[in-house]
Amino acid sequence: MTGDDQGQVVQVERSRRTIGVSGIQAGVVIALAAVAAGEFFEVRPPDAYGICMACHGRDLVDWLVNQWSSARWPVSQASLVFPLLTSVGVILGGLVAAMMSGELRWHRARKPLKSFAYGLLVMNFALLAAGCATRLLLRTSAGDPLGVAGFTAMVAGVILATWWLRWRALR
Repeated sequence: MTGDDQGQVVQVERSRRTIGVSGIQAGVVIALAAVAAGEFFEVRPPDAYGICMACHGRDLVDWLVNQWSSARWPVSQASLVFPLLTSVGVILGGLVAAMMSGELRWHRARKPLKSFAYGLLVMNFALLAAGCATRLLLRTSAGDPLGVAGFTAMVAGVILATWWLRWRALR
């Protein structure tokens, strides 16, 4: 490393320190801005359709089925003309990032049927709760009863799952 390279590294570290914002602080500010924008534009209930693996995955499958058959499965307004490719982009982006950083490791699931069933349950419960955790929080902040119920159930599920995992680890 030359003297110039060391100076650049120090400069990058200094610029990170001057920002002084943690991920939690940035998340709170962005969430408050999203709620304010929803109120300003009078979105009822908040859609929060920016990035949701459950909803976007469902809309992608529904859009493809509609295009390839005579079915008319409902899709969101955002994917009436062209499918939402967010879930494909997140998966491909994660794959490319893991390959570039040398962290990609392929392995087989010990119980593939069980893993598939768990994934199916998570996706279905996410869709029953009207979307992802971000959407639930936005709906809860707007006072939507479904958002409050879904968020309460999600918190209870996290607490119970954490308790169960700790109990199993200590057995």
